[in-house]
Amino acid sequence: MSWTLPSFALAQPIQWNALLVFGSLLLLGLVGGHLVTKVRWVPRITGYLLIGFLLGAGRLDLLSGDMLNLARVFGDVATALMVYQLGRYLDLGWLAREKWLLATVFCSATLCFLLVWGALEWLGLSRAVAMLAGVLAIGTAPAVVMVVVRDLKAEGMVTRRLAAMTALNILLALLAVYLLLPLLAREGNIPFQRMAAHTAYSLGGSFLLAYLTYRLMLPLAQLLGRQRSRQFVLVIAVITLTIGAAHALQLPVLLTMLIFAILSKNLDQQYDLMELEFGVASELFIVMLFVTIGASIRLPDLLTVGAAVLVLVAARFVAMGSSIFLFARPARLNWKQAGLLTIGSLPMTEAGLGLMQTVSFLYPNLTTAIAPLLAGSLIVLELFGPVATQFALIKSGESGREA
Repeated sequence: MSWTLPSFALAQPIQWNALLVFGSLLLLGLVGGHLVTKVRWVPRITGYLLIGFLLGAGRLDLLSGDMLNLARVFGDVATALMVYQLGRYLDLGWLAREKWLLATVFCSATLCFLLVWGALEWLGLSRAVAMLAGVLAIGTAPAVVMVVVRDLKAEGMVTRRLAAMTALNILLALLAVYLLLPLLAREGNIPFQRMAAHTAYSLGGSFLLAYLTYRLMLPLAQLLGRQRSRQFVLVIAVITLTIGAAHALQLPVLLTMLIFAILSKNLDQQYDLMELEFGVASELFIVMLFVTIGASIRLPDLLTVGAAVLVLVAARFVAMGSSIFLFARPARLNWKQAGLLTIGSLPMTEAGLGLMQTVSFLYPNLTTAIAPLLAGSLIVLELFGPVATQFALIKSGESGREA
């Protein structure tokens, strides 16, 4: 996008660049986030989404094309920071003692897949699209959950379980979708062996890159010592490096970062890595992330698949709620906590849409078929999900605000 200065001899078109995009979106996003917090239950990220929607396809169409792609780079960093913090909630020793939490996660994932698949196929969608949507619906939005938890300074039983369930749900969803894609797709002349090889490369490459990244960071942390400022820079540098490597190798960024976070939490027996609060630094990227998501919202996508979106959202909510309530008593949750945990898990991860865009070169037909449904679901769940999560954590009494 460009415009021309008033006519004079040296007038040249003024081009958008990274600094103009970053500064403009940051200012507008901050204003939008501040305004919506005047409403008690509305988190600031909803304001970021609305600003992005107004600037993007929803209204002014100023944030699109190359500008939107540029903004997504900052969004990738924000997602990676949130996933890193989220993954470090997964202490495998703690999970081994919380067997009912694991049972809840696996039950909710299975039930979500079956209910969404069955409901969408009954509605008339193809089996491949319905099954893939069922798998992608398992994932809960990591950035939404972690931003709300951090804003509220929430800590307690509901908060910890919500964070752990979010991390496990994303891990299961991404693993399952890569395993299902070669079995579901019927993509012209592309042989099954090529699609299976791509799945093996994506999963194996993500695990290998995550492990190598951990092996790089640990000796550096030992060298720098337990000094918060130095380790802060170290983690930001390693995360940025990992994102760049994943993009260069065409590996799933979210899966790689989640595995890296889990490894850094559970293999660091000497506690060389400190628990860090990214605070102000991550705030810059969070604004960009949600403004970018808002700019990608297209209401026509929702209007064309409205019934399917409502069915997906309802089936997902029923699956999550049924599983949480089924195991509430053995997991030492009362009915109120179980209900709030169900509400808090409402936001669905945007990783599915990004993943389908990443693999579109190999699965063009399936990507075209499912993209409107995923986009429509995100419109609903990205707008209402943050409000639901904030409401749940405030009512749980685990935040710094009165319930």
